[in-house]
Amino acid sequence: MGILSDFTRRVRINKKDSKGIIDNKNDESISEEYKEYLSSLEKNRIDIENSLRHIEMYKKDLEQLEKNGEPKDSARYRCSVEQLIKCQYAYYKDSLARQFIRPNNQADLDERIRVFSSFGEELLNIVGEKSQLRFHGTSIYFANEIIKDRKISPLVDRIEGYTASTDLPGEISASVITDVNRSLKNYIDIDSFRNNLPCGVLFVLNEKNGDQELRSSDEMQSVDFGSMPEQLVGILCTSEVKDMVSKWCLTSNVDANKVFTYDGFLEYAKNSALQKTAELPIISEEKTR
Repeated sequence: MGILSDFTRRVRINKKDSKGIIDNKNDESISEEYKEYLSSLEKNRIDIENSLRHIEMYKKDLEQLEKNGEPKDSARYRCSVEQLIKCQYAYYKDSLARQFIRPNNQADLDERIRVFSSFGEELLNIVGEKSQLRFHGTSIYFANEIIKDRKISPLVDRIEGYTASTDLPGEISASVITDVNRSLKNYIDIDSFRNNLPCGVLFVLNEKNGDQELRSSDEMQSVDFGSMPEQLVGILCTSEVKDMVSKWCLTSNVDANKVFTYDGFLEYAKNSALQKTAELPIISEEKTR
């Protein structure tokens, strides 16, 4: 079943319980949405505990292999290291996600449908297919980490030994304007309502020298908008999290005026140099130093 059908088949939520603030333990008094929220919290707790258990298991396995004199370049040793790193990553990801779990609300679900069904086409009509803008999507919890660090880099660079990401060292996934829906579908957690999480974030970026050659593979070089703030055009998010994301930016010395809802960014694009009538320069790293 597609994402949109999964959205639209949902039953409208009980408005009186939409905030999920319910103290009565009687199941009959609790909305289905709040039950889903509690279920997501419990699933997340179990996932974290399982990761911790497996981390300890693989650590002990590696200790035993070392005691037995197993070469570190052997297939068995390397396999245990890889499994340990994967479990550590799962623990890291689920621990970050836990702080954002909340009851779903219908307004957010409706906004996700609008974003997924029309944003890419509407933006393309405004900026044109020759636009040099790039789009990097991520979950809400990783967006927080990116804004703290003021840079976007692949997992392989951030987590030593992590190899599951398709991104190469020094490169990130970044859709071109004609392929924005790929980022919306695969990277911003458009369907994270299944785990009672807010929708993720879409970073809108300018290219710098060397990025043009990577367009065909929807990749670009890592982005350090702490030292090159002009590379960051916008941080797009749903209405639910806009104020929170803006606060993250203020705390991390990132321009909070670059935080938009998707509808807000369309309006901004219509009234700025992003329109297809204007040519945007490729950023040179030398000019920013």
